[in-house]
Amino acid sequence: NLASELQSSLGLIETITGFLKIKHSFALVSLSFFKNLKLIRGDSMVDGNYTLYVLDNQNLQQLWDWSHHVLSIPVGKMYFAFNPKLCLAEIYRMEEVTGTKGRQNKAEINPRTNGDRASCEYGDGDIRQLRGPLSEPCHPSTGKTQTLRFISNVTESDRIFLKWERYRPPEYRDLLSFIVYYKESPFQNVSEYVGQDACGAQSWNVLDVELPLSSEQAPGVALLNLRPWTQYAIFVRAITLTTAEEGRNYGAQSEVVYIRTMPAAPTVPRDVISMSNSSSHIVVRWKPPTQRNGNITYYLVLWQQLAEDMELYVNDYCHKGLKLPTSSADTRFGDGDGPEVEQDAEERCCPCRPANGQLRMEGEAESFQKKFENFLHNSIIIPRTPKRRRDVVAVTSPANASSAEPPVPSRAGGEPKPDFQIFEDKVVRDRAVLSRLRHFTEYRIDIHACNHAAHTVGCSAATFVFARTMPELQADNIPGNVTWEPAGKNSVLLRWEEPRNPNGLILKYEIKY
Repeated sequence: NLASELQSSLGLIETITGFLKIKHSFALVSLSFFKNLKLIRGDSMVDGNYTLYVLDNQNLQQLWDWSHHVLSIPVGKMYFAFNPKLCLAEIYRMEEVTGTKGRQNKAEINPRTNGDRASCEYGDGDIRQLRGPLSEPCHPSTGKTQTLRFISNVTESDRIFLKWERYRPPEYRDLLSFIVYYKESPFQNVSEYVGQDACGAQSWNVLDVELPLSSEQAPGVALLNLRPWTQYAIFVRAITLTTAEEGRNYGAQSEVVYIRTMPAAPTVPRDVISMSNSSSHIVVRWKPPTQRNGNITYYLVLWQQLAEDMELYVNDYCHKGLKLPTSSADTRFGDGDGPEVEQDAEERCCPCRPANGQLRMEGEAESFQKKFENFLHNSIIIPRTPKRRRDVVAVTSPANASSAEPPVPSRAGGEPKPDFQIFEDKVVRDRAVLSRLRHFTEYRIDIHACNHAAHTVGCSAATFVFARTMPELQADNIPGNVTWEPAGKNSVLLRWEEPRNPNGLILKYEIKY
Protein backbone atom coordinates (compact mmCIF):
# COMPACT_ATOMS: atom_id res chain seq x y z
CA ASN A 1 0.00 0.00 0.00
CA LEU A 2 1.73 3.13 -1.23
CA ALA A 3 -0.08 5.57 1.07
CA SER A 4 0.72 3.62 4.24
CA GLU A 5 4.37 3.20 3.19
CA LEU A 6 4.75 6.92 2.56
CA GLN A 7 3.04 7.75 5.84
CA SER A 8 5.32 5.41 7.80
CA SER A 9 8.37 7.05 6.20
CA LEU A 10 7.29 10.71 6.10
CA GLY A 11 4.35 10.93 8.48
CA LEU A 12 6.39 12.22 11.46
CA ILE A 13 7.77 15.28 9.63
CA GLU A 14 6.44 18.47 11.25
CA THR A 15 8.58 21.18 9.65
CA ILE A 16 10.15 21.53 6.22
CA THR A 17 12.83 24.22 6.41
CA GLY A 18 13.04 24.72 2.66
CA PHE A 19 10.35 23.94 0.05
CA LEU A 20 8.06 21.05 -0.89
CA LYS A 21 8.09 20.02 -4.55
CA ILE A 22 5.66 17.38 -5.89
CA LYS A 23 6.40 16.67 -9.56
CA HIS A 24 5.50 13.89 -12.05
CA SER A 25 4.18 11.64 -9.25
CA PHE A 26 1.54 9.68 -11.13
CA ALA A 27 0.91 7.32 -8.21
CA LEU A 28 -0.06 10.02 -5.69
CA VAL A 29 -3.75 10.57 -4.98
CA SER A 30 -3.36 12.68 -1.82
CA LEU A 31 -0.68 14.47 0.19
CA SER A 32 -2.22 13.40 3.50
CA PHE A 33 0.71 11.04 4.13
CA PHE A 34 2.42 14.19 5.50
CA LYS A 35 0.20 13.58 8.50
CA ASN A 36 2.00 15.85 11.00
CA LEU A 37 3.32 18.54 8.65
CA LYS A 38 2.62 21.92 10.25
CA LEU A 39 5.11 24.33 8.67
CA ILE A 40 6.89 24.88 5.35
CA ARG A 41 9.34 27.58 6.35
CA GLY A 42 10.72 28.58 2.95
CA ASP A 43 14.39 29.12 3.81
CA SER A 44 15.03 28.08 0.19
CA MET A 45 12.50 28.16 -2.65
CA VAL A 46 11.93 26.74 -6.13
CA ASP A 47 13.14 29.34 -8.64
CA GLY A 48 13.46 31.71 -5.68
CA ASN A 49 9.67 32.19 -5.50
CA TYR A 50 7.76 29.01 -4.65
CA THR A 51 7.59 27.33 -1.27
CA LEU A 52 5.09 24.74 -2.55
CA TYR A 53 5.48 23.54 -6.16
CA VAL A 54 2.99 21.00 -7.53
CA LEU A 55 3.43 20.11 -11.22
CA ASP A 56 2.07 17.37 -13.48
CA ASN A 57 0.58 14.87 -11.04
CA GLN A 58 -2.00 13.05 -13.13
CA ASN A 59 -3.92 11.39 -10.29
CA LEU A 60 -3.59 13.89 -7.45
CA GLN A 61 -7.11 14.59 -6.17
CA GLN A 62 -6.66 15.87 -2.63
CA LEU A 63 -4.08 17.93 -0.79
CA TRP A 64 -5.04 17.51 2.88
CA ASP A 65 -8.25 17.07 4.83
CA TRP A 66 -8.49 20.70 5.87
CA SER A 67 -11.15 19.97 8.48
CA HIS A 68 -8.50 18.13 10.53
CA HIS A 69 -5.22 19.59 9.29
CA VAL A 70 -3.48 22.94 9.77
CA LEU A 71 -0.50 24.06 7.67
CA SER A 72 1.37 27.35 7.62
CA ILE A 73 3.44 28.80 4.76
CA PRO A 74 4.77 32.12 6.12
CA VAL A 75 6.80 33.15 3.05
CA GLY A 76 6.84 32.39 -0.65
CA LYS A 77 4.16 31.46 -3.10
CA MET A 78 2.46 28.28 -4.34
CA TYR A 79 2.51 26.95 -7.92
CA PHE A 80 -0.02 24.47 -9.32
CA ALA A 81 -0.11 23.32 -12.96
CA PHE A 82 -1.08 20.22 -14.95
CA ASN A 83 -2.87 18.46 -12.11
CA PRO A 84 -5.94 17.35 -14.09
CA LYS A 85 -7.80 15.70 -11.20
CA LEU A 86 -7.10 18.38 -8.57
CA CYS A 87 -10.05 20.77 -8.34
CA LEU A 88 -9.43 24.48 -8.03
CA ALA A 89 -11.60 24.59 -4.93
CA GLU A 90 -9.09 22.34 -3.17
CA ILE A 91 -6.28 24.75 -4.05
CA TYR A 92 -8.26 27.85 -3.05
CA ARG A 93 -9.10 26.21 0.29
CA MET A 94 -5.38 25.64 0.86
CA GLU A 95 -4.70 29.33 0.17
CA GLU A 96 -7.03 30.27 3.00
CA VAL A 97 -5.66 27.72 5.49
CA THR A 98 -1.97 28.39 4.82
CA GLY A 99 -2.28 32.19 4.68
CA THR A 100 -1.01 32.47 1.10
CA LYS A 101 -4.15 33.95 -0.42
CA GLY A 102 -3.33 36.92 -2.62
CA ARG A 103 0.28 35.96 -3.21
CA GLN A 104 -0.41 33.89 -6.35
CA ASN A 105 -1.73 35.11 -9.67
CA LYS A 106 -3.79 33.10 -12.17
CA ALA A 107 -0.66 32.00 -13.98
CA GLU A 108 0.65 30.28 -10.87
CA ILE A 109 -2.64 28.55 -10.07
CA ASN A 110 -3.60 27.73 -13.62
CA PRO A 111 -7.38 27.39 -14.07
CA ARG A 112 -6.94 25.65 -17.43
CA THR A 113 -4.71 22.75 -16.35
CA ASN A 114 -5.87 22.04 -12.80
CA GLY A 115 -9.04 19.98 -12.38
CA ASP A 116 -9.70 19.83 -16.12
CA ARG A 117 -10.40 16.07 -15.96
CA ALA A 118 -12.30 15.99 -12.68
CA SER A 119 -15.92 16.66 -11.74
CA CYS A 120 -15.38 19.96 -9.96
CA GLU A 121 -17.83 22.60 -8.83
CA TYR A 122 -16.46 26.08 -8.81
CA GLY A 123 -17.86 29.59 -9.18
CA ASP A 124 -18.37 33.03 -7.71
CA GLY A 125 -21.40 34.05 -5.68
CA ASP A 126 -24.52 32.36 -6.96
CA ILE A 127 -22.94 31.28 -10.26
CA ARG A 128 -21.79 27.65 -10.13
CA GLN A 129 -20.58 25.50 -13.01
CA LEU A 130 -19.81 21.77 -13.26
CA ARG A 131 -16.76 20.67 -15.20
CA GLY A 132 -16.82 16.96 -16.10
CA PRO A 133 -14.12 14.50 -17.15
CA LEU A 134 -12.85 15.20 -20.64
CA SER A 135 -10.67 13.24 -23.00
CA GLU A 136 -8.70 16.41 -23.76
CA PRO A 137 -7.83 19.45 -21.61
CA CYS A 138 -10.63 21.99 -21.37
CA HIS A 139 -9.66 25.42 -22.65
CA PRO A 140 -11.68 28.65 -22.43
CA SER A 141 -13.12 29.93 -25.66
CA THR A 142 -10.56 32.70 -25.64
CA GLY A 143 -7.68 30.21 -25.34
CA LYS A 144 -4.99 29.84 -27.95
CA THR A 145 -3.25 26.45 -27.95
CA GLN A 146 -0.51 26.03 -30.49
CA THR A 147 0.41 22.64 -31.92
CA LEU A 148 4.11 21.90 -31.62
CA ARG A 149 5.55 20.22 -34.70
CA PHE A 150 8.54 17.93 -34.78
CA ILE A 151 11.12 19.04 -37.31
CA SER A 152 13.61 16.17 -37.25
CA ASN A 153 14.32 12.80 -35.72
CA VAL A 154 17.31 10.49 -35.84
CA THR A 155 16.55 6.92 -34.86
CA GLU A 156 18.99 4.23 -33.76
CA SER A 157 18.43 0.80 -32.28
CA ASP A 158 18.39 2.00 -28.67
CA ARG A 159 17.82 5.77 -28.87
CA ILE A 160 15.80 8.45 -30.59
CA PHE A 161 16.95 12.03 -31.13
CA LEU A 162 14.09 14.51 -31.58
CA LYS A 163 13.84 18.19 -32.35
CA TRP A 164 10.72 20.32 -32.51
CA GLU A 165 9.98 23.87 -33.54
CA ARG A 166 10.71 26.65 -31.13
CA TYR A 167 7.55 27.79 -29.36
CA ARG A 168 7.29 31.55 -28.90
CA PRO A 169 4.51 32.76 -26.60
CA PRO A 170 3.65 36.48 -26.69
CA GLU A 171 5.68 36.92 -23.54
CA TYR A 172 8.88 34.91 -24.03
CA ARG A 173 9.53 34.90 -20.29
CA ASP A 174 6.35 32.86 -19.82
CA LEU A 175 8.01 29.79 -21.40
CA LEU A 176 9.60 27.73 -18.63
CA SER A 177 10.55 24.36 -20.15
CA PHE A 178 9.27 21.35 -22.07
CA ILE A 179 8.17 17.92 -20.93
CA VAL A 180 8.56 14.90 -23.22
CA TYR A 181 6.25 11.93 -22.66
CA TYR A 182 7.06 8.57 -24.24
CA LYS A 183 6.22 4.89 -23.84
CA GLU A 184 6.16 1.64 -25.76
CA SER A 185 3.07 1.40 -27.93
CA PRO A 186 2.60 -1.67 -30.15
CA PHE A 187 -0.54 -0.09 -31.65
CA GLN A 188 -1.16 3.46 -32.81
CA ASN A 189 -4.20 4.03 -30.64
CA VAL A 190 -3.03 5.91 -27.53
CA SER A 191 -3.94 9.35 -26.29
CA GLU A 192 -1.98 11.44 -23.85
CA TYR A 193 -4.06 10.18 -20.93
CA VAL A 194 -4.14 6.46 -21.66
CA GLY A 195 -2.24 4.27 -19.22
CA GLN A 196 -1.81 6.71 -16.32
CA ASP A 197 -3.40 5.05 -13.32
CA ALA A 198 -3.08 5.70 -9.62
CA CYS A 199 -0.20 3.24 -9.30
CA GLY A 200 1.70 4.54 -12.30
CA ALA A 201 1.35 1.21 -14.13
CA GLN A 202 2.05 1.48 -17.86
CA SER A 203 2.25 5.22 -17.49
CA TRP A 204 4.21 7.52 -19.72
CA ASN A 205 7.91 7.96 -19.14
CA VAL A 206 8.54 11.62 -18.41
CA LEU A 207 11.60 13.64 -19.31
CA ASP A 208 12.15 17.32 -18.51
CA VAL A 209 13.85 19.38 -21.21
CA GLU A 210 15.36 22.73 -20.38
CA LEU A 211 15.18 25.61 -22.83
CA PRO A 212 18.11 25.96 -25.23
CA LEU A 213 20.64 28.61 -24.29
CA SER A 214 20.18 30.33 -27.64
CA SER A 215 16.76 31.73 -28.52
CA GLU A 216 17.36 30.70 -32.13
CA GLN A 217 18.15 27.08 -31.34
CA ALA A 218 15.43 24.48 -31.75
CA PRO A 219 14.76 22.46 -28.58
CA GLY A 220 15.41 18.75 -28.66
CA VAL A 221 15.85 15.63 -26.59
CA ALA A 222 17.65 12.28 -26.69
CA LEU A 223 15.55 9.32 -25.53
CA LEU A 224 18.03 6.68 -24.38
CA ASN A 225 18.00 3.03 -23.29
CA LEU A 226 15.18 2.09 -25.65
CA ARG A 227 14.44 -1.39 -26.96
CA PRO A 228 15.42 -2.21 -30.56
CA TRP A 229 12.67 -2.58 -33.17
CA THR A 230 10.02 -1.24 -30.80
CA GLN A 231 7.36 1.36 -31.57
CA TYR A 232 7.16 4.30 -29.16
CA ALA A 233 4.42 6.88 -28.73
CA ILE A 234 5.83 10.35 -28.04
CA PHE A 235 4.44 13.81 -27.44
CA VAL A 236 5.82 17.10 -26.10
CA ARG A 237 4.19 19.71 -23.92
CA ALA A 238 5.38 23.27 -23.23
CA ILE A 239 5.33 24.46 -19.62
CA THR A 240 4.32 28.12 -19.53
CA LEU A 241 3.19 30.82 -17.12
CA THR A 242 -0.19 31.33 -18.74
CA THR A 243 -2.76 33.76 -17.43
CA ALA A 244 -6.43 34.43 -18.05
CA GLU A 245 -6.06 38.17 -17.55
CA GLU A 246 -7.13 40.28 -20.50
CA GLY A 247 -8.25 37.17 -22.37
CA ARG A 248 -4.72 35.81 -22.83
CA ASN A 249 -4.48 32.01 -22.57
CA TYR A 250 -1.55 30.37 -24.29
CA GLY A 251 -0.14 26.86 -24.41
CA ALA A 252 1.57 24.45 -26.77
CA GLN A 253 1.57 20.69 -27.19
CA SER A 254 2.41 18.29 -29.97
CA GLU A 255 0.26 15.52 -31.32
CA VAL A 256 1.16 11.97 -30.36
CA VAL A 257 3.66 10.61 -32.89
CA TYR A 258 4.83 7.04 -33.34
CA ILE A 259 8.46 6.18 -34.02
CA ARG A 260 9.98 2.70 -34.28
CA THR A 261 13.58 2.15 -33.25
CA MET A 262 15.98 0.47 -35.64
CA PRO A 263 16.58 -3.29 -35.52
CA ALA A 264 19.60 -4.87 -33.88
CA ALA A 265 21.13 -8.31 -33.80
CA PRO A 266 18.93 -10.76 -31.90
CA THR A 267 20.00 -12.64 -28.81
CA VAL A 268 21.09 -16.25 -29.13
CA PRO A 269 18.63 -19.07 -29.79
CA ARG A 270 17.64 -20.93 -26.61
CA ASP A 271 17.54 -24.50 -25.38
CA VAL A 272 19.38 -26.26 -28.21
CA ILE A 273 18.93 -30.04 -28.13
CA SER A 274 20.15 -32.73 -30.49
CA MET A 275 19.77 -36.43 -31.24
CA SER A 276 21.17 -38.87 -33.75
CA ASN A 277 18.70 -41.28 -35.29
CA SER A 278 21.16 -43.00 -37.61
CA SER A 279 24.86 -43.29 -38.33
CA SER A 280 24.71 -40.39 -40.81
CA HIS A 281 22.05 -38.00 -39.45
CA ILE A 282 21.70 -35.61 -36.52
CA VAL A 283 18.48 -33.78 -35.68
CA VAL A 284 18.79 -30.40 -33.91
CA ARG A 285 16.03 -28.32 -32.33
CA TRP A 286 16.00 -24.98 -30.52
CA LYS A 287 13.74 -22.18 -29.32
CA PRO A 288 13.63 -18.62 -30.71
CA PRO A 289 15.70 -15.92 -28.96
CA THR A 290 14.15 -13.99 -26.10
CA GLN A 291 14.86 -10.66 -27.82
CA ARG A 292 14.37 -10.86 -31.55
CA ASN A 293 15.11 -7.15 -32.16
CA GLY A 294 13.51 -7.46 -35.56
CA ASN A 295 11.58 -9.99 -37.63
CA ILE A 296 13.37 -13.35 -37.53
CA THR A 297 13.73 -14.49 -41.15
CA TYR A 298 16.05 -17.49 -40.89
CA TYR A 299 18.54 -19.38 -38.73
CA LEU A 300 22.10 -20.02 -39.82
CA VAL A 301 23.25 -23.53 -38.89
CA LEU A 302 26.94 -24.46 -39.11
CA TRP A 303 28.48 -27.82 -38.28
CA GLN A 304 31.99 -29.22 -38.30
CA GLN A 305 33.44 -32.62 -37.60
CA LEU A 306 35.66 -32.75 -34.51
CA ALA A 307 38.87 -34.72 -34.29
CA GLU A 308 38.89 -37.58 -31.84
CA ASP A 309 40.93 -36.98 -28.72
CA MET A 310 44.35 -38.59 -29.16
CA GLU A 311 44.91 -38.39 -25.41
CA LEU A 312 42.72 -41.48 -25.18
CA TYR A 313 45.80 -43.49 -26.20
CA VAL A 314 47.50 -42.62 -22.90
CA ASN A 315 45.52 -45.20 -20.90
CA ASP A 316 46.10 -48.93 -20.95
CA TYR A 317 42.63 -50.13 -21.86
CA CYS A 318 43.68 -53.77 -21.92
CA HIS A 319 44.01 -53.69 -18.12
CA LYS A 320 41.89 -50.74 -17.00
CA GLY A 321 38.80 -51.40 -19.03
CA LEU A 322 37.10 -49.14 -21.53
CA LYS A 323 34.02 -46.93 -21.26
CA LEU A 324 32.85 -46.10 -24.75
CA PRO A 325 31.35 -42.73 -25.70
CA THR A 326 27.71 -42.82 -26.61
CA SER A 327 25.50 -41.18 -29.21
CA SER A 328 22.32 -41.22 -27.14
CA ALA A 329 19.62 -38.65 -27.88
CA ASP A 330 18.75 -35.71 -25.67
CA THR A 331 15.96 -36.82 -23.36
CA ARG A 332 13.94 -33.70 -24.16
CA PHE A 333 13.16 -35.15 -27.59
CA GLY A 334 10.98 -37.82 -26.00
CA ASP A 335 8.15 -37.85 -23.53
CA GLY A 336 10.00 -39.79 -20.83
CA ASP A 337 10.89 -38.61 -17.39
CA GLY A 338 14.49 -38.00 -18.32
CA PRO A 339 17.70 -40.00 -17.85
CA GLU A 340 18.05 -42.22 -14.88
CA VAL A 341 20.37 -41.01 -12.19
CA GLU A 342 23.26 -43.41 -11.73
CA GLN A 343 24.01 -44.35 -8.17
CA ASP A 344 26.78 -46.26 -6.51
CA ALA A 345 25.93 -49.51 -4.81
CA GLU A 346 26.36 -47.90 -1.40
CA GLU A 347 23.84 -45.15 -2.26
CA ARG A 348 21.07 -47.49 -3.38
CA CYS A 349 19.91 -48.17 0.15
CA CYS A 350 16.74 -46.15 0.79
CA PRO A 351 17.68 -43.00 -1.17
CA CYS A 352 15.76 -39.79 -0.58
CA ARG A 353 13.73 -38.91 -3.63
CA PRO A 354 14.66 -35.38 -4.76
CA ALA A 355 12.01 -33.01 -6.00
CA ASN A 356 11.34 -32.76 -9.73
CA GLY A 357 12.55 -29.17 -9.78
CA GLN A 358 15.80 -30.14 -8.08
CA LEU A 359 16.34 -32.99 -10.53
CA ARG A 360 15.78 -30.65 -13.43
CA MET A 361 18.19 -28.03 -12.07
CA GLU A 362 20.85 -30.66 -11.35
CA GLY A 363 20.42 -32.12 -14.82
CA GLU A 364 20.76 -28.72 -16.46
CA ALA A 365 23.84 -27.91 -14.37
CA GLU A 366 25.46 -31.24 -15.26
CA SER A 367 24.62 -30.79 -18.94
CA PHE A 368 26.10 -27.29 -18.97
CA GLN A 369 29.24 -28.52 -17.19
CA LYS A 370 29.77 -31.23 -19.78
CA LYS A 371 29.20 -28.85 -22.67
CA PHE A 372 31.57 -26.30 -21.17
CA GLU A 373 34.29 -28.89 -20.62
CA ASN A 374 33.86 -30.13 -24.18
CA PHE A 375 34.09 -26.59 -25.48
CA LEU A 376 37.30 -25.90 -23.56
CA HIS A 377 38.74 -29.22 -24.60
CA ASN A 378 38.05 -28.73 -28.28
CA SER A 379 39.07 -25.09 -28.28
CA ILE A 380 42.35 -25.37 -26.35
CA ILE A 381 43.77 -28.89 -26.76
CA ILE A 382 45.12 -29.64 -30.22
CA PRO A 383 44.59 -33.32 -31.04
CA ARG A 384 47.53 -35.13 -32.57
CA THR A 385 46.86 -36.96 -35.80
CA PRO A 386 47.69 -40.68 -35.54
CA LYS A 387 49.96 -42.33 -38.08
CA ARG A 388 47.77 -45.13 -39.35
CA ARG A 389 49.32 -48.61 -39.72
CA ARG A 390 47.82 -51.42 -41.67
CA ASP A 391 49.45 -54.30 -39.84
CA VAL A 392 48.58 -55.08 -36.25
CA VAL A 393 50.40 -57.80 -34.37
CA ALA A 394 49.40 -59.82 -31.30
CA VAL A 395 51.30 -62.58 -29.58
CA THR A 396 49.01 -64.99 -27.77
CA SER A 397 49.99 -67.08 -24.78
CA PRO A 398 48.04 -69.93 -23.20
CA ALA A 399 44.87 -68.35 -21.86
CA ASN A 400 41.19 -68.20 -22.67
CA ALA A 401 41.26 -64.61 -23.94
CA SER A 402 43.72 -61.90 -24.71
CA SER A 403 43.78 -58.23 -25.57
CA ALA A 404 46.06 -56.48 -27.97
CA GLU A 405 46.73 -52.78 -28.03
CA PRO A 406 46.85 -50.99 -31.36
CA PRO A 407 50.10 -49.16 -32.09
CA VAL A 408 50.27 -45.83 -30.27
CA PRO A 409 50.52 -42.93 -32.73
CA SER A 410 53.62 -40.80 -32.74
CA ARG A 411 53.43 -37.88 -30.33
CA ALA A 412 55.98 -35.62 -31.86
CA GLY A 413 55.01 -31.98 -31.45
CA GLY A 414 54.07 -29.58 -34.17
CA GLU A 415 51.52 -31.76 -35.93
CA PRO A 416 48.61 -29.61 -37.18
CA LYS A 417 45.05 -30.12 -36.03
CA PRO A 418 42.95 -31.81 -38.74
CA ASP A 419 41.28 -29.14 -40.83
CA PHE A 420 37.73 -30.38 -41.23
CA GLN A 421 35.39 -28.54 -43.55
CA ILE A 422 32.69 -26.30 -42.07
CA PHE A 423 29.24 -26.79 -43.57
CA GLU A 424 26.36 -24.35 -43.28
CA ASP A 425 22.68 -24.16 -44.07
CA LYS A 426 19.86 -21.61 -43.73
CA VAL A 427 16.59 -22.82 -42.25
CA VAL A 428 13.39 -20.91 -41.60
CA ARG A 429 12.09 -23.20 -38.86
CA ASP A 430 13.42 -23.91 -35.38
CA ARG A 431 14.90 -27.28 -36.33
CA ALA A 432 17.36 -28.79 -38.78
CA VAL A 433 18.34 -32.26 -39.99
CA LEU A 434 22.05 -32.68 -40.77
CA SER A 435 22.72 -35.48 -43.21
CA ARG A 436 25.63 -37.19 -44.99
CA LEU A 437 27.65 -37.27 -41.78
CA ARG A 438 30.39 -39.73 -40.80
CA HIS A 439 29.37 -42.56 -38.52
CA PHE A 440 30.15 -42.45 -34.79
CA THR A 441 31.72 -39.01 -35.10
CA GLU A 442 31.32 -35.98 -32.88
CA TYR A 443 30.23 -32.70 -34.43
CA ARG A 444 30.03 -29.18 -33.10
CA ILE A 445 26.81 -27.49 -34.26
CA ASP A 446 26.38 -23.70 -34.08
CA ILE A 447 23.05 -21.91 -34.52
CA HIS A 448 22.70 -18.18 -35.22
CA ALA A 449 19.39 -16.28 -35.29
CA CYS A 450 19.09 -13.75 -38.13
CA ASN A 451 16.41 -11.10 -38.55
CA HIS A 452 15.42 -9.00 -41.55
CA ALA A 453 18.32 -6.58 -40.95
CA ALA A 454 21.01 -9.26 -40.81
CA HIS A 455 22.77 -7.75 -43.83
CA THR A 456 23.50 -4.59 -41.81
CA VAL A 457 23.43 -5.59 -38.12
CA GLY A 458 24.57 -9.20 -38.49
CA CYS A 459 23.14 -12.33 -36.93
CA SER A 460 23.16 -13.25 -33.28
CA ALA A 461 26.07 -14.79 -31.44
CA ALA A 462 26.18 -18.56 -31.73
CA THR A 463 24.69 -21.05 -29.37
CA PHE A 464 26.21 -24.47 -29.85
CA VAL A 465 25.79 -28.12 -29.03
CA PHE A 466 27.98 -31.20 -29.42
CA ALA A 467 26.44 -34.32 -30.91
CA ARG A 468 27.74 -37.71 -32.01
CA THR A 469 26.27 -39.83 -34.78
CA MET A 470 25.34 -43.45 -34.13
CA PRO A 471 27.85 -46.22 -34.90
CA GLU A 472 27.68 -48.22 -38.09
CA LEU A 473 27.11 -51.88 -37.39
CA GLN A 474 29.71 -53.38 -39.79
CA ALA A 475 32.38 -50.67 -39.51
CA ASP A 476 34.45 -52.43 -36.83
CA ASN A 477 34.65 -55.79 -38.63
CA ILE A 478 38.15 -57.11 -39.36
CA PRO A 479 38.65 -57.15 -43.14
CA GLY A 480 40.17 -60.21 -44.74
CA ASN A 481 41.65 -63.21 -42.91
CA VAL A 482 43.68 -63.51 -39.73
CA THR A 483 47.13 -65.01 -40.37
CA TRP A 484 49.36 -66.74 -37.88
CA GLU A 485 52.81 -68.17 -37.48
CA PRO A 486 54.60 -69.94 -34.62
CA ALA A 487 56.32 -67.54 -32.25
CA GLY A 488 57.70 -69.99 -29.71
CA LYS A 489 57.08 -73.24 -27.92
CA ASN A 490 53.80 -72.10 -26.32
CA SER A 491 52.78 -69.09 -28.43
CA VAL A 492 51.69 -68.08 -31.88
CA LEU A 493 51.90 -64.75 -33.69
CA LEU A 494 48.59 -63.42 -35.12
CA ARG A 495 48.33 -60.77 -37.78
CA TRP A 496 45.28 -58.99 -39.16
CA GLU A 497 44.36 -55.85 -41.03
CA GLU A 498 42.73 -53.05 -39.08
CA PRO A 499 39.20 -51.90 -40.02
CA ARG A 500 39.37 -49.46 -42.88
CA ASN A 501 36.75 -47.04 -41.52
CA PRO A 502 36.11 -47.86 -37.86
CA ASN A 503 33.67 -46.26 -35.43
CA GLY A 504 36.02 -43.68 -33.95
CA LEU A 505 39.46 -44.59 -32.57
CA ILE A 506 40.65 -48.16 -32.17
CA LEU A 507 41.81 -48.38 -28.56
CA LYS A 508 42.16 -52.18 -28.14
CA TYR A 509 41.42 -55.53 -29.76
CA GLU A 510 39.79 -58.41 -27.92
CA ILE A 511 40.87 -61.94 -28.91
CA LYS A 512 38.81 -64.92 -27.82
CA TYR A 513 39.98 -68.49 -28.39
